Amino acid sequence: MNYKIWLKEFRIPFLILPVLFVPIGIAVAIGDGYFNAVYAVLTLIGVVSLHISVNVLNDYFDYKSGIDTATTPTPFSGGSRVLPEKLLTSNNVLTAGILLLLLGSVIGGYIAYSLNFPTTLVAIIAIAIISIVGYSKIFAASGLGEILVALNFGPLLTAGTYYVQTGATEISTESIYIGLVTGLLTAGILYINQFPDTTADISKGRRHLVARLGKKRAVTGFKIIVSLAYVVLVVGITTGYLPFLSALGLLTIPQSRKTFKLLDNDYEGIEKLIPAMGNNVKTTIMTSALILVGYAITALIFQYWGFEFTPYIGGGSVS
Repeated sequence: MNYKIWLKEFRIPFLILPVLFVPIGIAVAIGDGYFNAVYAVLTLIGVVSLHISVNVLNDYFDYKSGIDTATTPTPFSGGSRVLPEKLLTSNNVLTAGILLLLLGSVIGGYIAYSLNFPTTLVAIIAIAIISIVGYSKIFAASGLGEILVALNFGPLLTAGTYYVQTGATEISTESIYIGLVTGLLTAGILYINQFPDTTADISKGRRHLVARLGKKRAVTGFKIIVSLAYVVLVVGITTGYLPFLSALGLLTIPQSRKTFKLLDNDYEGIEKLIPAMGNNVKTTIMTSALILVGYAITALIFQYWGFEFTPYIGGGSVS
């Protein structure tokens, strides 16, 4: 079997998101003096496995429901096209999705076992698994998909990563704040990528937020979601929950404004939406990368080089 087909099915380009988000959660833990390399690697493998599994299982269920054959595909929407193009069988895809879900679940279970099954961590893992299993048939169809994506790629992921690194009895407020930023931006990716598929989705009974709002009103919804990510970042910094160098993430505001303008002009099209969707993905990646760079610089300056003033406004991190 051609491995390139499986790479296409896994939607490899989108996996850069967990590859950035997990290190952000680790960076918060490092700021509090904790780092476990083994758990870091296991967390990344587990999260990536779960991300691939939801991609693959979503492809399977969308193909079986007829959504994939009714949509006009773009580089950012309409699924991987592996099943409609008969590059793999549906049984192959379903099996791969289940195996990857099991792999991620086993890794999560092992980490929870190693930490004596803390209730908070078990709950985070359980929510992730339930979200994946029920995403296509239940949550995406009922308008809850964006909320679950925001939670799972946001505060649950970063707070869970922090928890694994520290073994703390309480979740870090800092990890929740920074997770809200990444979660909202990721929800924005899902949200805008639903515009081209809306007609097909409605015809097959999928009523996500764009379908429920209608495209014109959904444009405003997209702007609110993305803008909230920057608002949370600013509030986190000014209240002392986030290091001030995480403000590097604000450098992408002009890029987001460009997406807003593109969406305003072409929200009814399909081909014309591609620049807006592409720019939004790039903005999310750039914002997350800049935040991670801010954390890395913070660690170098304030922890390893021993500067004597705090990287947090107001005198310190509030965790």
